[in-house]
Amino acid sequence: MNYRLDFSYDGTGFSGYAVQPGLRTIQGELQRALQLVLGDFTTHVAGRTDAGVHARHQVVNVGADREVPPETLLRALNRLLGPEMAFESVTIADPGFHARHHATGRTYRYFILNRRWHDPFRDRTTWHYRYPLDVDRLNSTAAHLIGEHEYASLCRKREGKSTRRTVRTAHWEGAPDDIVRFEIAADSFCHQMVRSIVALSAEIGRGNGDPDDIPAILERQDRNAARGAAPARGLFLWKVEY
Repeated sequence: MNYRLDFSYDGTGFSGYAVQPGLRTIQGELQRALQLVLGDFTTHVAGRTDAGVHARHQVVNVGADREVPPETLLRALNRLLGPEMAFESVTIADPGFHARHHATGRTYRYFILNRRWHDPFRDRTTWHYRYPLDVDRLNSTAAHLIGEHEYASLCRKREGKSTRRTVRTAHWEGAPDDIVRFEIAADSFCHQMVRSIVALSAEIGRGNGDPDDIPAILERQDRNAARGAAPARGLFLWKVEY
């Protein structure tokens, strides 16, 4: 059997998606629950999220010998893993379906609370940034990111992994309640790419730097050319496409 799980989670209490010895992770908790229902199994995820990052739409495929009705597995996972995780659907996928390899695109959103004082009720899901942000400057910055580029200046490079990516869309907008929202879609992302883009964009959006600096920063292919990474808590894996 090859089960497809579509679910969401609050990443606040987890050390990222992937299993790490001695740490609480999304994968570790998910595998603990699956073991109770399915016995032996394998899992593959659409995209690993870092510590503190959330997912509105995550996809995992689970290969197992044991056949369980999807509705039974859905109820069990929600009972065992709620309220931090919510499973929207469990379906039987084609035997060859792979959550990561077959994904054709991923969309992330980042939420900034842009006002003078923080909000304790939104602290888990937004970055409190007290300096006023100019949305036009933010979008002028984002425009330089669309297309295929080398993102070594805006990623934590992993040995043997390419940092060349194709960004389909990148857009900032103001939302109600002092929220400034960033949405970016690409075939795939390298490690800390979105959070690094947000950190650099925020500096430019408050007036430190110019949107037209972006091409030169990308060309340098040097992590020191950017401004670090924005906090994980404002980032959501928003949608996975197949």
